[in-house]
Amino acid sequence: MSVALAATVNTPSSIAKRYTESKLAWWPVLLFLPARLVFAFVAQGLVAALFALRGSASAWTDAAAWWPVYSTLTDILCLISLVWLTRREGLRLLDLFGVRSLLAGIRQLAWVPPYFLAVLPAVAVAAVITQFFYDSPITPIMTIVDLPSVGAAYARLVWPLLWVVTEELVYIGYLLPRMEVRSGKTSLAIIAILFFWGLQHIAIPWIPDTTYLLWRLLSAAAAIAGFPVVFVLWGRRLVPLIVIHYIADLTTAFMATGVITIP
Repeated sequence: MSVALAATVNTPSSIAKRYTESKLAWWPVLLFLPARLVFAFVAQGLVAALFALRGSASAWTDAAAWWPVYSTLTDILCLISLVWLTRREGLRLLDLFGVRSLLAGIRQLAWVPPYFLAVLPAVAVAAVITQFFYDSPITPIMTIVDLPSVGAAYARLVWPLLWVVTEELVYIGYLLPRMEVRSGKTSLAIIAILFFWGLQHIAIPWIPDTTYLLWRLLSAAAAIAGFPVVFVLWGRRLVPLIVIHYIADLTTAFMATGVITIP
């Protein structure tokens, strides 16, 4: 596949043509919508099982303290799924980035500042929501983390990058353009993506507390609300969104592991 073609195979028009000509079924796409939510439960459940085998009386909570580490399992399961989903269309995983070359991806970095300003209002709304539920920006997803030094280093160096790239590929790179084709309307596709993207956060980690779960859903949905909108309206550039998302999650990792402290 030429680099020029690689940049166009993941557009809604190309996807529609491919699904029509190859008579591809839509059920794998629809089943993939809640995949990260399901995989997140599976990942935490496996770690909880390990704690239970070691005699823990609060295995689920003990597992939740390791969420920046075991979340990599969620990413691995998603990437394996994406490899299969793209291959059935005759694509590569790299085609989901929508760039013609490495240089083209680097050039997209110039769009990071305007993209950041565009998504900032939604992030501000998420901060207001957090303030409504909690008196401090230090929320349960940070206070519950309890890792040894090796685990903390992993949470800072590995988790943010792998998590962000996978998450953006899942929701923006793969699901959004296909839901545009399936629904026939970009607005409906964005709503569907935001719903499932926000919903996945209740299991990252799952803490059985009503206040926490409601905050997690609302704040996460608000924080990422600008991402698919900006992507659609401003040239469908994925690289700037990945960079912005990485900065946000890296900050979360630093706060959760004590690098950044807030009174």
